[in-house]
Amino acid sequence: MKRILALSWIAALTMPVSVVAKGPTSRISIVDTARGTSIEITDPTVLSRFKVWDGPGTYSRTSGQETEGMDGFIVDWRSGSLDSRPSDLNRYEVKFYVRHHSEPPEQLAYTVFYERDSSSGNGFVYLPGKSDEQYRLNVFSIHRGSGFEGHWFRANHEWEGTIGRLLRSH
Repeated sequence: MKRILALSWIAALTMPVSVVAKGPTSRISIVDTARGTSIEITDPTVLSRFKVWDGPGTYSRTSGQETEGMDGFIVDWRSGSLDSRPSDLNRYEVKFYVRHHSEPPEQLAYTVFYERDSSSGNGFVYLPGKSDEQYRLNVFSIHRGSGFEGHWFRANHEWEGTIGRLLRSH
């Protein structure tokens, strides 16, 4: 029994801060993968609308009932994954950083890819799958499940409005 407790304690101490302490999103970094240019979102008002800890694979407890999140983050979860999407779109790597109780260090918690069709204004979000380098960090933070990781989704309207303005002005 003591050995099991000791191993549990060691495992807890070696877990990244982002998993042990699920703090609020402190920064979103958006990198244009073709040009290498980036945009940093640090405005708390904007960050509060895109909580990395929302959506499938996350749970809330109300009145003793646990409910899986099906809203939030930057994905339109209810529309389901896409069978196809336009090709040859600009690709952005979007990294979500968190900070527990506004204390350093800031930790990378989750990464997705985003593509936007500027002619239609529609955006698409890819949650890295098992063959992607970002997968391991993502599922360590939030394991959304096989129906989500490795698939493309439509971006939600709130993300589209925010990112569309940022990309046009950048």
